[in-house]
Amino acid sequence: MKLTVPALAAMGLLLVSTGCKKKPADTGPSVGPVAEAGPDKAANPDSPPEVQEMVKNFERVFFDFDKSELGADAKAALSDNVAIMQKYTDLRIEVQGHADERGTTDYNIALGQRRAESVTSYMKAQGISASRIKVVSYGEERPLDERSNERAWSKNRRCEFVITWSGEAPVEGTTGG
Repeated sequence: MKLTVPALAAMGLLLVSTGCKKKPADTGPSVGPVAEAGPDKAANPDSPPEVQEMVKNFERVFFDFDKSELGADAKAALSDNVAIMQKYTDLRIEVQGHADERGTTDYNIALGQRRAESVTSYMKAQGISASRIKVVSYGEERPLDERSNERAWSKNRRCEFVITWSGEAPVEGTTGG
């Protein structure tokens, strides 16, 4: 039987769209957060003072299960982040969207993207130029907590920030690097 390219493409699409969800595995003890945002976060001492302030004060944003809408806590954290960016207009950030392990890889990448775009939309509405924000989604691939329980999943449903200085060179952020 000879298959044409369109027939092969249709079969591939069918296989991808009918994929099954992954079964969460109990992975045992927690690996823990990569890095916590807030006053205990230290920036590279060679970074400019404004970058050190941002690293110290930038907050992660967390989401409810299967949601990308910003809650009150997320908006409060973002308002603080926006205030820092308004003060230092030459700094740029990368917003990284994440999801917990439930759902397919493709679904979680799309969910992480929607979360990062939700954060970006909020920041733009507060006066931050879109040219200062880059969006990326990691889906479930970079968990803060690798266990398979609600507490771990709630930590993994988030957006994080990497602060960049003068272009694409990563400086520091809520991701710990």
